[in-house]
Amino acid sequence: MTVRAVYALTGDVRDARSRAEALAVEQSHEFPPDLAPVKAAPSRAHVVGLEERGPDLALATVEFPDDLAGDELTQLMVMVFGNCALLPGVRLVDLDVPAALAAAMGGGPALGVEGVRRALGVPDRPILATALKPVGLPTEDLAGLARQFAEGGIDLIKDDQGLGNQRWAPYAERVPRIAEAVAAGNAVSGHSARYLPCFDAPPELVEERLRIALDAGAGGLLVVPGVGGLPLLRWLARNTPDDFVLLAHPALLGSLAVSPTSGIAPGVLYGSLLRLAGADAAIFPSYGGRFSFTQDECRAIADGCAGPFAGLPASLPTPGGGMSPDRVPELVDFYGRDVVLLIGGELHRGGDPRGSSERFRALVESVV
Repeated sequence: MTVRAVYALTGDVRDARSRAEALAVEQSHEFPPDLAPVKAAPSRAHVVGLEERGPDLALATVEFPDDLAGDELTQLMVMVFGNCALLPGVRLVDLDVPAALAAAMGGGPALGVEGVRRALGVPDRPILATALKPVGLPTEDLAGLARQFAEGGIDLIKDDQGLGNQRWAPYAERVPRIAEAVAAGNAVSGHSARYLPCFDAPPELVEERLRIALDAGAGGLLVVPGVGGLPLLRWLARNTPDDFVLLAHPALLGSLAVSPTSGIAPGVLYGSLLRLAGADAAIFPSYGGRFSFTQDECRAIADGCAGPFAGLPASLPTPGGGMSPDRVPELVDFYGRDVVLLIGGELHRGGDPRGSSERFRALVESVV
């Protein structure tokens, strides 16, 4: 079995073959081929395809022996995008991982689309999400907002990614209080909203913070893998309850995806890799918001979440970054029903979060 990666090489295509061959060596042996012992040969990667796309662009397909990943997500990342992250004009644009390798490394969503729908009791409409904003509010204010969102019918109520352990809303105080408020809101509305605290704990506090969230009755976590790493997301997917929703946030990952000539293509990063790491849903900046992602990039992300990949369950694309309720019909038409619609600040407009949430939900239900 092999792992297949496709790299876009920007630069004079006359150099593409030599660059591709050097890339394959760099990402596997990192050793002069003429000096490599024969016994090491099976671990070397090879260029199996080179396609010129213009005078300054070529696509190089490299195959890696799957044993080179050592059945670990960490080593897989080093293998397909380790040293080449330091090279200009190299971008990882496609990735194919054997299902057996993905299973061996414990990868993939624990819930996926169907599991999240089952946990929330939402069989087929788009899932509604919002964020507790702004950072700087005390715990009681955040809890009050969370209750209004729960009463209004939001499915996933997450911390903003900037909520950590600040003195005005410390984690150990905030998480139980907001979880309690969401439960109270559900008791009023009859809905099943879940609270997802922001989880960006330093390594020495991972287990303590997780225990606080579990004891409080949180329904999942907003994980920030750009801070904690993809392996933390994978570990959480394998060490949390069966109905626990893991929503990945793109903070700090953006620098890997925004350059058109380097880094990792958005569809691979926010779609395939976050899905492999265990995200049930992945937030990304949608086209038409305050970030610059295009429709094609957003389509690639949605396909990376939902298309066939490593034998894994599909995850939920979660377009955000300045969305508003009036765009619901357009977003549903573009992304389909298997989507999490994340609207944050706009639900505060007018000073009635519960009413805004009710209208948001009614609009989604009318559209589908």
